[in-house]
Amino acid sequence: MTTTRAARYGIAEWFGKPAAALSAEERSHFAKVAASSSMPRPPCPFSASLNPTAACNKKSGVCTIRRHSTHSDGSVSVSDQQLVTVCPNRFLERALMLRWAGKVMLGTEHPLVVKEAPFLSKLPKEVVGDVVSDSDSGRKAGRIDWVLVHPDLTSPIRWCAVETQAMYFSGKSMGSEFLSWGTGASGTIPFPTEVRRPDYRSSGPKRLAPQLRVKVPELRNWGAKTCVIVDRYFYDQMSSLPSVKGTNPHDKLANAEVVWLVGEYADSTHLARGDVIYARLDESIQALNATASVGQAAFEQILRNAILDSKKLGIKVFKL
Repeated sequence: MTTTRAARYGIAEWFGKPAAALSAEERSHFAKVAASSSMPRPPCPFSASLNPTAACNKKSGVCTIRRHSTHSDGSVSVSDQQLVTVCPNRFLERALMLRWAGKVMLGTEHPLVVKEAPFLSKLPKEVVGDVVSDSDSGRKAGRIDWVLVHPDLTSPIRWCAVETQAMYFSGKSMGSEFLSWGTGASGTIPFPTEVRRPDYRSSGPKRLAPQLRVKVPELRNWGAKTCVIVDRYFYDQMSSLPSVKGTNPHDKLANAEVVWLVGEYADSTHLARGDVIYARLDESIQALNATASVGQAAFEQILRNAILDSKKLGIKVFKL
């Protein structure tokens, strides 16, 4: 009987193509491109929905990752779980998610799209008279990933902000992975060379949450709404996110501060529209943090146990 022996995250899509379907020639070429800083980059089929000549701008070329398992007979299989998006350009497939955001936020699937609009500027360190002491003042310090504008530009214009959040991963770099795929035969799936995992803490609480804290209140004061696009794997790592009250989508949008659009990899290769969640900012941040205090009494008991038997708990205790 064949048994599963291990599971690791490895490449699912590489330079816009399903990695398992690549020919030996494509594998070898992609491995060389990923390791080079001078070779021409392949076109990005997802960014092509906005710019037909766009090339891949991710050094590794890895679009998505998924779990790979190795079995006692030496075979390798891939999980049927959702793909994990590690490149934000993956959300641009067929412009499906941006059109969806336009429909939900502005009532049109044909908005004008502005990429990386400047939003934050550095403040001067000190002003003496009319002289600013910091030469970097006024330099752009942050951008909005996408701004969707209703095509009817009569005053006042209608627009919304869109943030896309892919998943970072922790573990060693993908260099050994490229070699493994680049030298493998077409039709085979190499088992990942290193242990890596999606790093939700770095992607959600540490990256996306601070962005929302800064941007959403200011945009709200301007009368603009914020939309966040994530995939199903990312959203499932969040804690429960309640929706605002409303009898219809129009009322919910009016009451929401952050609208979440969740993409699904329905057939493991193509992105599809999933859930819409109309939420408040504070509850969105809380859901992103996905943690809660263990409580004072429980924490103090942990301290006592650690001091009495630190080796057993794996907690370091030092005497000064």
